[in-house]
Amino acid sequence: MSSIQNNIWDLIEALTANKVEFVVCGGVACFLHGVDRATFDLDISISISSDNINKVIDTAKLLGLKPRIPEPIENLLDPVKRELWVKDKGALVYTLIVPESIIQLDIFLTYPKSFEELLRNAVIMRIKGTDVAVSSREDLIYAKSKVQPPRKKDQDDIAELKRIIDNE
Repeated sequence: MSSIQNNIWDLIEALTANKVEFVVCGGVACFLHGVDRATFDLDISISISSDNINKVIDTAKLLGLKPRIPEPIENLLDPVKRELWVKDKGALVYTLIVPESIIQLDIFLTYPKSFEELLRNAVIMRIKGTDVAVSSREDLIYAKSKVQPPRKKDQDDIAELKRIIDNE
C-alpha cells in the first residue's frame, strides 16, 4: 500500500520533495482559498518538459500510484499520445489512483490556461512546511467557467470564490 494512504497533503508534499513543477488547481485549490468543499482528487497542471514528466513518473512509482486507464504512465512523455487522448478520447486529465484509497491524482492534459501563465499568476502557500504553487482565485474562476457542460459544483465554486474576493 502507498505511504500516502488517504492524505492529499502527503501527495502534495511528495510531488514537492521530488521537485515536480506543478500548480494545484481544482477543488483543492478552491479549498485552500477558503471555499468550504470536500474533494478526493488532487488536480494539477504540470510543466510538460521531459525532465518534469520524468519526476512525476518517479513520484508516482515511489508512491505506488496506478493509472486509471490502460496506458502506462510513461506515455505521458509522448506529446502525440497526450494529444490523441484529448482529441480522440475527450480526456481532460490523466488520472493516477492511490490503491485501496478514494484519493486520486488528476494531471491536466489540457487546461484553459497554459502552465506558464498559471504558475506566473499562482499564489504560493505554505502547506505542511512546504511552499506550494496554488492557482489564483481568478484563474480558478476562469477555468471553472470554461467547463462544458457546466457542473453545479463548478458554478458553486465560482460563486464562492467571487464572494471571497468581494469580501477582501
